[in-house]
Amino acid sequence: MEESQRLVKNFFTVVPKSNLVSHIDIQCKQESNANHSKVALPSQENAEEFDLNSLKFDLGERIPILKYPSKHRDLIRRAYLLNGPCQPRLQLHEYPQTDISGSMRRFNHEWFDDVYHDWLEYSDLEVETKRSLEKHIGLPNSVHNQLKKKCQDLLRQKQSIQYEFDKQLNQLKHGYWIRINALVDVARLLITQGFAFRGHDESKTSLSRGKFLQILSWYAKKCDKIHAYVLERAPQNDQMISPSIQKDIVSACKIETVKAILEELNGGYFSLLVDESFDVSHKEKMDIILRYVDRMGFVMERLIDIVHVQDTSALSLKKTIANLLAQYSLSLSSVCGQYYDGASNMQGEIDGLNMLIRQESRSAHSIHCVAHQLQLTLVGVSKKCIEVGKLIVSVSNILNMLGSSFKRMDELRDSQKHKIQEALDMGKITIGSGLNQ
Repeated sequence: MEESQRLVKNFFTVVPKSNLVSHIDIQCKQESNANHSKVALPSQENAEEFDLNSLKFDLGERIPILKYPSKHRDLIRRAYLLNGPCQPRLQLHEYPQTDISGSMRRFNHEWFDDVYHDWLEYSDLEVETKRSLEKHIGLPNSVHNQLKKKCQDLLRQKQSIQYEFDKQLNQLKHGYWIRINALVDVARLLITQGFAFRGHDESKTSLSRGKFLQILSWYAKKCDKIHAYVLERAPQNDQMISPSIQKDIVSACKIETVKAILEELNGGYFSLLVDESFDVSHKEKMDIILRYVDRMGFVMERLIDIVHVQDTSALSLKKTIANLLAQYSLSLSSVCGQYYDGASNMQGEIDGLNMLIRQESRSAHSIHCVAHQLQLTLVGVSKKCIEVGKLIVSVSNILNMLGSSFKRMDELRDSQKHKIQEALDMGKITIGSGLNQ
């Protein structure tokens, strides 16, 4: 027994376990890309190109695998496996002889064509005999066969667990992008038309779940591309139809819209249009509109934001406007005009908003809002002329009387229709597009 162990030690040299994988089966070569001449071999900090031709093919000249970074060892192993086993075909007398138990022995290259053809490698530093090779292979569950199976698994990347995870992840990403694009399309339609998103009852049994869900459902039925990725066919934790997700999509659309406005403005001068606004929330809000000339020379007016304000004093409004412009990399110094109504906090000569902004930009001349001028003119004329005041009061009373009754409105329409028909028959008026409305 001791003599047998001594012979085995003479036949074999101790090799690190990580190096043994270079001796294993490469019959899975067809599943890998053997045409790659280079493999990425990053260092600890920076990645660099590593030429496969520079790898030492001989076993005795190879760099031990443990000297490579641990996260790149599989990459180096795969490179060696793709190169195949080192099997130099020399003449029999060219292989060096070794004295083994008093007999001169040498390596036999015919073993490359034997059962060892798929893993046996030769080096001048390691000389084996056929008997020792058979003993090295051992039983089906030996270390050699286990490492051989691991090499096969290393080359069969499509059968690895990580590959299946990546494949499933790519499928989830594909479905996510189709779903989010469909949701954005529906949101853009509702935003451009000024429709509400939500419904009073958005349950699955509701006949009217709100415009967002109803249009999305119709879209899925008409488009086979998104049918399998939205609503009930999407993952339960990734349907993206909750109110918070809808608000996020609207916010994203707002950001992209403002970005387009700023690109159109191109850092030029602009005028400010500011007015109050209110809705069912009963909150004091301020509309901020930019008026400017685009690159094509056209005058543009764009709503940039609606801001909730609790204090309507001139100083507070100026601070709110300055903060909003700063968010979009704009400044009050670029303001060349102001358009407000006639409120004292807006048009005040001492501490009005227009005076505070003119302190920042001397060219920001203030002009009374044209939309309010007609109303102010009517108020001023009615105070000076009694007949005009009576006319305005009479028109107001007529509108109140007719508006309070649908029956009276129908009678007024019928009477107006009868008078127009008589005028047409007598030739007093003519018909045409946009006439007699």
